[in-house]
Amino acid sequence: MTNRITFTIIAASLFLTACSQDDIMPREALPDGEQAVCFSAGEPTTRTEVGTNDDRTLAITWAEADEVGIYGRKDDRSSGDNYAYTATPYKSDATRCSFSASDTYELFTWTKNAAQGFYAYYPYTKIDDRTPNPEAHPFSLPALQTQSEGNSPAHIARYGLMTAAPVNIPAGTVSEGAIRFNFANIFSIVELRFKMTADCAIASVPVKQVRLLSDAAALAIPAGTIDLTRTIDPAATLPVVGEEESQSLTLTFDTNLAVTKTDYVSAYLVAAPGTHPAGTLRFEVTAIDNSTYSYTIPEQVTLHPNRHYTKSYELSLDEFILSDEFEAEIPVLSCKVGEPLTVSMTGIADRVDFWSGEEGHDYAYAEKDRMQEPDMTMNFMMLLNSGTQRHPAKVMYSTDFDGTMTQTGILAATWTDVSDRFDMTKPIHGVDSGYPAATASTKPYDAGTADCTDWFSGEGNSCWIAFFYHVDKFDADYTDPETGTAGNGRTYFYSYDMWVRAQYKSESSYTEIYRQKYADGVSNPDYPTFVQGSTFDSGDGTNPFRLFTNYTGYSCVLRLGAAFRPTVDKDSYLVMPKLTRPEAKNVGKDSPFVIKASDDEQPASYQYTFTAPGIYQVAVVGTVMTLAGEKQILLRKSVSVTE
Repeated sequence: MTNRITFTIIAASLFLTACSQDDIMPREALPDGEQAVCFSAGEPTTRTEVGTNDDRTLAITWAEADEVGIYGRKDDRSSGDNYAYTATPYKSDATRCSFSASDTYELFTWTKNAAQGFYAYYPYTKIDDRTPNPEAHPFSLPALQTQSEGNSPAHIARYGLMTAAPVNIPAGTVSEGAIRFNFANIFSIVELRFKMTADCAIASVPVKQVRLLSDAAALAIPAGTIDLTRTIDPAATLPVVGEEESQSLTLTFDTNLAVTKTDYVSAYLVAAPGTHPAGTLRFEVTAIDNSTYSYTIPEQVTLHPNRHYTKSYELSLDEFILSDEFEAEIPVLSCKVGEPLTVSMTGIADRVDFWSGEEGHDYAYAEKDRMQEPDMTMNFMMLLNSGTQRHPAKVMYSTDFDGTMTQTGILAATWTDVSDRFDMTKPIHGVDSGYPAATASTKPYDAGTADCTDWFSGEGNSCWIAFFYHVDKFDADYTDPETGTAGNGRTYFYSYDMWVRAQYKSESSYTEIYRQKYADGVSNPDYPTFVQGSTFDSGDGTNPFRLFTNYTGYSCVLRLGAAFRPTVDKDSYLVMPKLTRPEAKNVGKDSPFVIKASDDEQPASYQYTFTAPGIYQVAVVGTVMTLAGEKQILLRKSVSVTE
C-alpha cells in the first residue's frame, strides 16, 4: 500500500452509477454467471492544488497501488469484511479511479435480490488484533507527525483517514453492479502559516517543531475506532470512539522549516475535529536553539471534518523564549581505576561529547593535530637449567654505551637494571622437584611484557638493551634454601625468544624493531653480540655461549653459561643491536566519546571508566544550534584517578 493520495477539502456525496464509458474498469471473470461489484471513486467538485488559488483547497489525486478497505453487507449479514481493493486512476481524470480486488479470493459479488451495503475507507489497514467490524473499524491519528519540508502537504496522506458515506442498496435494485464512492477526510487539516516580522535581526529562523495544544478537547487519537456505517455529518459528533486521546499535536520536520521576513511558509497538522473555547487553544513554535514562541488563540476554534483551516501569523524574534538550556556537572572529581566517573546533564543539546583527557581523547587536541609518540614494549621467553644460582641474569639498558663490544667498553657505560619489570624468578630444571633437566622439547616461561618507552632517551631516541650474565665462584659450604642442595654450581640461562615492539595508541597494529635471531659464524648487524668476560678460560669449553636451532617451536635459542663449579666469578654479556624508537607520527585531531548524537535521546547521566591512574583534564561539550548559529557549552574539570 502507498500513501500518495492528497485530499480535497469539500463536502462529499455518494451515488450508484454505471461504469464509466471513457475508462474501462477491470472485471473479474466469475463462475456460474456471478458478477463482481465494480467500485470507483467519484469526481470532486474542484481540482485546485494547494497554494494556487485563494481558497487554498487540497485535491484528491489517486496513485497506482493505493488501496482502500471495503466492508460489505447482504441483508444485514457480512458479505466480506475489510477486503483490500487497489486503485487504478483514470487516464482521463486522475482524481477519479476504479478499484479491483487486491486478492481474488476476497471480492464482492452483486446480488440484486438482497439488500446490500458497502462501507469504504482509505488507506487500507490489515487488522490482526481484533475481528473486523465496520461499526468499530480501528484507526490511528498520531500525536507526533512529521512534515518533509516547508509548504509541502505530502505527509498528510500518512495521517489522514478518508471514508465514503455508506452505500445502501435495496433488494431488487437493477444495476450493472457498479458503485461509485466519493471519499472525504474525517479529520481536519490545520495549516499554520508563518513569517518573521520586518524588524527581525536575522534573515531566517530555522524552526524544528510546531505544537498545537488544547485545554479543552482532543487533537489527536493515537488509538480509536470509527463506525463506517454512519454518514459523516460536519455538524454532528463524529461516530468515533477514542481508545487513546491526546490534547497535544506535535509536528516535526525532516528539514527545518525556514521562516523568513519575506514569504509565508506553511506547517500542516492533521487534527481531530472538535470545539476549543476561546483561550483554550494555543500553538508553540520551537526554533533550533530550543527557544519557543507561544501564542494563545483568543477566539473559539471549531474544527470540522473534511475541512482545511488556514491562519497566518507574524512571529517576533524578541518573543522567542530560551528554555531547557544545556548544563553538565561532574559531582565527584575523583575515582579509582575500574570505577565509573559520572557526568550528570540537564537541559537539551543537539549533540553532547565527552573528552576523557586521555591521549586520543583530549579536548586540548580537538582542533589541532597531535604528534603521537609510539609506546615501546619488550618481552622474552626464558628457562633456567642446572645448578643452584637462582638469579644468573639481569636485564639492563644504557643510553650512553658507545658500542665498543668488550667487557671494558661495556662496563664503561652507565647501565640501568630493569630486571624487576619482568618475572625472572623461575624454577631451575634438573634441580627443583618436578622439573627434570631441560631438553629440546621443554617449554620455556614467559617473563612478561614490560613498557620500555622510558628507556629510549638516548641520542635520537635510542638505547642499548643487554642480558648481563653472572656466575659466582663455587662455594662448597653454600646450601640452596629451596632444595637443601650443597654447593652453588653454575645455572644456565636460556633465552628462547625476545622482541621489542613500537605501537601508536591510535593504531591496532605494531612495528617490531627487534626479534631474536642468530647464526653461528655469520656477521649480521641485526644479531645480538656475545661478549665474554676476562675470567673465562679454556676450561669453560662451549659453555659461555651456545646456539640451539632444534628446540621445539623455537628456531633460535641462545644459552649463557660457564664451567660447572668455577673457581672464580665469571661475567658475560649478550648485547642487542642499538635500537631506535620510531619518530612521532601526526595522527590528526583527537576524538571524543559521543554521549548524544543529533538524532539520539539525551540521557540524564553518562558514566566513563578509566583504565590507568593519573590526573585527567575531562571536558563535556554540549553543542546547541542557536538562532545566531552553532554554540558550544563547555564544562572542564580536573579528575584524579587512583589505583
